[in-house]
Amino acid sequence: MIGQSWTGDVRIISGSDGAVKGMWGVRAGVPAIACLPQPDEFTGRRVVASGADDGSVDLWYLSTSAAAASSSASDAAGGLLQHAQAKVQHDGAVLSLAAAPAAEGGSAQLASASADGTLRLWDCGQLLASTSQLGVPGGAQLHACAWVQAGQVATAGGDGRLCLWDSRQLGGAPAAAAAVGAPVLSLAAVAAGGQHLLVAGDQLGRLSVYDPRSFTAPLRRLQPHADSVHALAAAASGEGALVASGADDGGVALLDCARLDEAPRQLVPARREGEAPCYVRALAWGGADGRQLFRGGWDQTVVAVPL
Repeated sequence: MIGQSWTGDVRIISGSDGAVKGMWGVRAGVPAIACLPQPDEFTGRRVVASGADDGSVDLWYLSTSAAAASSSASDAAGGLLQHAQAKVQHDGAVLSLAAAPAAEGGSAQLASASADGTLRLWDCGQLLASTSQLGVPGGAQLHACAWVQAGQVATAGGDGRLCLWDSRQLGGAPAAAAAVGAPVLSLAAVAAGGQHLLVAGDQLGRLSVYDPRSFTAPLRRLQPHADSVHALAAAASGEGALVASGADDGGVALLDCARLDEAPRQLVPARREGEAPCYVRALAWGGADGRQLFRGGWDQTVVAVPL
């Protein structure tokens, strides 16, 4: 431990063979990672954002050149992964990051949700700049955030509230809010059947699906897990209505938001009684077509999940 923060690192892992291609040690633990959808406007390189336990938001340049990809993990500083900028504007750990959909002609936008109870929006242009702060400092922890569409960001809170924020309106009050009934730990936004949907994972192992246009009640509430749902990931491309969920019971499930009348499909079963727990804390879609699923857990491994 260093002060109130774990030390940590940012790593780039190959989806094909699981090899660590790049690694950078950082001053605090890293609960959040997001890949920006558009390259840096000046260098043309891909940009990765990280959020740390000390309240910082960092930007990294990711090189895809053959020379950088062939370098060892210890050479990441001059090869595959290069630190670009860092800003500390949160008073608590950054628990979630979400990149806004790519906007034509504009710089990349980022949202960060923090344990300090605030949501910050960032312009990731030439200089990383916080453009607005939403929420109330010292309020309930914000465990997750997701862009619903341009100008709309959703947050999931430890107070059991799902909130929708208008990025053009500053202040401590959300544009809309829903009571989920348990602390909300994860969040994903998807497009299904021509409409935007929000999927929230809570401490009771439930998934609640909401229409952002009406927060009065969920469209569907499901119970695919027996423990806290800490990880949700919407399919990056292709099958855009799919949301994978991972929980502290070790299970991974797949929900098709275009077919909410169907139960989620279990991809990885929950641990049996007596087995060592494998808390699933991260899920990500990758691969050439964006349809390969990976999970990261407290067993310190990143593995592909068979679909």
